[in-house]
Amino acid sequence: MNHSRELDGIDAAWLVVDAQGQAAIFTTGGEGPVPETAFASVAIAEESVQSFPEISGYELLTSVARPDDFVAFAKRGLFAYDWSDTHRVAGKQLGGYELQAQPTSPLLVSELPASAQSLANATQLSGLVFGSNVVMLGT
Repeated sequence: MNHSRELDGIDAAWLVVDAQGQAAIFTTGGEGPVPETAFASVAIAEESVQSFPEISGYELLTSVARPDDFVAFAKRGLFAYDWSDTHRVAGKQLGGYELQAQPTSPLLVSELPASAQSLANATQLSGLVFGSNVVMLGT
């Protein structure tokens, strides 16, 4: 796991797949770690996902001021995680990506457009099933 200095302060997004083949998008809040395997998806993940059709209902699991992006990701069938420690006071940080919104009809990586499939498949979290509240990544 690595957090590229080039991403410091930039709220970047990256695609990932879980043990069941479900797709998710993680946003860094400008601070969260990014696996080296995900660097290729950082530049285009969020823009690419916004072009997906809305295919799902969603459940919003957070109370942030502007949940629009998380809702938009979930409506497109993706679990939406964010490095929310950016907004927490010292000593109360989670040290992980927190689930913000989840789709009622999750997309499998095999249902993504071909270009997004390859980006998501580059980073597989084979020990996890999305829907967990917090995903811890090594730094």
